[in-house]
Amino acid sequence: MKTMNRLALTVATLGLAAGCATTGGASATRVKTNELTGAWTSAVCESMPNPDGSKTYFKRNFNLTEKDWALKFETFGDAGCTARLFTARFEGPYTLLKDSEKVAGATEGNFGFARHYMTAHVQPVADWFQGAKCGTGTWKVGEEQETSTTGCVFLRPVTACGTDHDIVKVEGNQLFFGKRPADGDMCTPDKRPMALTPVAVVRG
Repeated sequence: MKTMNRLALTVATLGLAAGCATTGGASATRVKTNELTGAWTSAVCESMPNPDGSKTYFKRNFNLTEKDWALKFETFGDAGCTARLFTARFEGPYTLLKDSEKVAGATEGNFGFARHYMTAHVQPVADWFQGAKCGTGTWKVGEEQETSTTGCVFLRPVTACGTDHDIVKVEGNQLFFGKRPADGDMCTPDKRPMALTPVAVVRG
């Protein structure tokens, strides 16, 4: 359970989501929706330090159109990203708003959570999700469940948090999202990041 709590804390602080449909003055923004279109993946097994000195390992896989986004976020128990623990999957619309006044080269965007899903890849995680009342069914290893209405551990129901207020920046074949605040909460405009994540995803 200590490991599960540590994962919940660290994953909650990661940039899990992105995306939104173009509206308003999006065409005037530095980052354009056509620049975001395509597949973007982690070039390597990424890692993030935990408070206890250990690390969480993960890979991000984005697919974006000019209106919608989808993300598969996989966590692993090893530095080679071979031992999967769980997968979180997100999808929804996105909108680019205006250029950031605080982060050079970045554009503000609202990234909507229409739906999210979880998959446990090992039994302890399945038991963790079951105890946390994630989804509406019985958790089995390898079987995905939608968690949009119930939330799941570090994920709120979409009715409680339907949008991440984020920033994006494109540099060549690299896409950067915003660095999440310590509490992982980007559900309101005042929580929009004021810095970029140090690691980009790379166009596939």
